[in-house]
Amino acid sequence: MTSCATVAPPPQSVGAEQFYTQYLSARGIPVLSSSKVEPKALIAARDMARGMLSHRPEFAAWLAGNDYRVAIIAEDEALLDLPDKAHWTRPARDDPRLTRCELKHYDVRIGAKTDRQYWDERARGIGGERTAGSEEDVLGLPSSRYYGETIFVHEMAHNVLFAIQAVDAGLFARIEAAYANALSTDLWLNEYATTTIQEYWAEGTQIWFNSNRLVVVDGTRILNHGDLAAYDPALYAALGEAYGDGHKLRSDPFYMSAARIPPGPIPDNTAEEC
Repeated sequence: MTSCATVAPPPQSVGAEQFYTQYLSARGIPVLSSSKVEPKALIAARDMARGMLSHRPEFAAWLAGNDYRVAIIAEDEALLDLPDKAHWTRPARDDPRLTRCELKHYDVRIGAKTDRQYWDERARGIGGERTAGSEEDVLGLPSSRYYGETIFVHEMAHNVLFAIQAVDAGLFARIEAAYANALSTDLWLNEYATTTIQEYWAEGTQIWFNSNRLVVVDGTRILNHGDLAAYDPALYAALGEAYGDGHKLRSDPFYMSAARIPPGPIPDNTAEEC
């Protein structure tokens, strides 16, 4: 259930490109879209972003003060339709964000594709100063390629970590220590969470808010926040410092959803095989 809000044209003070015709504010952070996006998608994104920043309002203040924004793309739009991403190129072979499988199959998965082909297939959301999410994801529509989890929560988590790094050096150091421990003890072995400290935090955030697909590592199942507390207590403690006691985000379509568990037999490991 979404909260009441009125989507309006972006105020001049936001300085949004003409592409953007709809606007809401999430604790001072603009949430923008073209006219193709259903207003309820902006409301859902606003609700989730507000919820993630409710415990530590100084993080929201830092993000707003450093011109972080959120764009929501329509189902028939792509990331490269956004004005700030039209120039994007596919990642180079030495890009630290590439997963182990992307590196192994770089020539086929990335090198053989145009920039637009790569990004259209790779992502419907991304974090950073110009965060993007998709209409089908924030509304939990069956057309979402991420059906069963809310990727917008993951992308906003990246921004939370950027704010932590800027505002709370002690907490960031504890996250670094948790990540180092996870790597040295084979927690999250071969899972996306091991790619970078940012992905570690973002994946953990999704599980904290009970909005991630099932993760299984050597038979250990991590689905709800209680599973996370038992499996990686250092990460769980750090997440609690950032998010408080809450484990549910208003308007999150996959909170505690049965769709988070894929059909069929549950494997011993959910990590991608390559």
